[in-house]
Order: sequence, then structure tokens, then C-alpha cells
Amino acid sequence: MPVTLDSLSKVVTIVSAGIAVFAAWIALPLDAELKRLQTQTQKLDIDLKAAEGRLKETEARLKETESGRKLSFDLYKEVRNILERKDKTPKDEEALRVLIESLADDPFRYKLLGVLAVSASTPEVKRAATESSSFFREEAQVVAQKAPVPPVPGELAVRSTAVGSMDVDVFYCAARQATSEPVARSVLALRQSGESGRWRLRFLPDSVNQQPGYGITSNEIRYNVPDETEAAKLLAERIGKTGLKMALRESQQPTRWYISVFICQ
Repeated sequence: MPVTLDSLSKVVTIVSAGIAVFAAWIALPLDAELKRLQTQTQKLDIDLKAAEGRLKETEARLKETESGRKLSFDLYKEVRNILERKDKTPKDEEALRVLIESLADDPFRYKLLGVLAVSASTPEVKRAATESSSFFREEAQVVAQKAPVPPVPGELAVRSTAVGSMDVDVFYCAARQATSEPVARSVLALRQSGESGRWRLRFLPDSVNQQPGYGITSNEIRYNVPDETEAAKLLAERIGKTGLKMALRESQQPTRWYISVFICQ
């Protein structure tokens, strides 16, 4: 049978098609592998960007910490210089106390105030610095301490156990200490069995209460939302049964599982 050009062309076409099919079959796993590598590359890019973001946040926090430490160190030198001056006046010491309370961050603030309390020559400054130092030392402990174990969801559903293991500080204002301290002690006695958090009676100095964020002139409860909302309402109701009216106010200081009760009447 003679081979014609037409039949030869058909054979070439069939062979070419076969080669194309074979090549496509070979390429399938290569395409899948390529897509897998592309997916991995994209994931690595995302992880890298996230790591870079965390690194920048860490660097920012370190810079902020270093800045705070430098400020505290500079302030410490200023405290020492003023206290070593023989010509210092009561106004100098009082201005220094106000400066420390307004600028220094915990935990350096209470330490600097402690230095001032020991070294000041003015009785009024000694007293105010001692009170403020004690207050800010306790505040630093609140911020630094490990948060207590939160109530489980089942407990939160039962209002009688909403306080659970939360810490509660009951403050009484210095400006009305004669009347507010006995009331604060009575509030402290309202703690119920099963409430395993730490309850403390605390003194709120006038110098602290005059600072931004405080300015407390009546009875109120401060708490963080949403975790402490139910417990704060329960405490307000419990205290209200004794005849005391308590205002509820959301706290701007992030201290989880910690509630502040202020008595200023």
C-alpha cells in the first residue's frame, strides 16, 4: 500500500496529539506542585509580615519603656538635687511632690515619693508623700499581679456568684475620712462565702483624688466591661440594700477581674 502525503499527514497529526496528551499528563503533577509552592510562599509572606509587625510593636514598647525609665531617672536626679539643697523651701518640696505624682510612671512613682517622704523637711509634704507613696505602691501591685482565675460561664449566669474570685478594693476618701472610713469598713464586711478574691480596705489621699481620672466626690463603683459588669451591678445592689446609693462607672484602667468601690460621703 503506497504511502500518500495525506496519510502521512494524518499519522503526524495523531502522533502530535499523542505527544501533547502525554506532555499534559506529565505537566499535571508539576502544576499541582507549583500551586502548592505558590500557596506556601504566600503563607510565608503573610507570616513574615506578621512577624515584622510584632517586631515593630516590640521595638515601640522598648522605646517607650526606655523613655519612661529615662524620665524617672532624670526625675530622681532632680529629687536628689532639690533635697540636697540647703536653701530649699517648703514650696520647693511641695512642687516636687506634685511633679512626681503627675509625671512619673509606676513603679518608679511610689519609690520617688518614698524618697521624698523620708528626706523632706516639711511635715505636710512628708505626710502627703507618705500617703501617695503607699497608694501608688498598692496600685502598682494591682497592675503587676497575676489576674485571678475568672468565673466560668456557668457561674456568670448565676448572679449570686458573679463576684467569684474577683479582687475588690474598697476606698475611703481622705477629705471625709471621719464618715467614709466606717462606711467603707461596713462595705468590706458584705463579702460573702465563696467569694475567693482579695478584698482590701484602702485610703484615697486628697493629692491622688485631685489628679485626672479620679475627682471622686460621692460613692461609686468602677469596673471594666464586659467581664466585670455583672459583678459590679451585683455589688451595687448588695450595698444598696444597706441604704447606700452607688453610681456605676466604667474604668479606663485595664485591670481585669478587679473592681474598685469608692466611699466618699
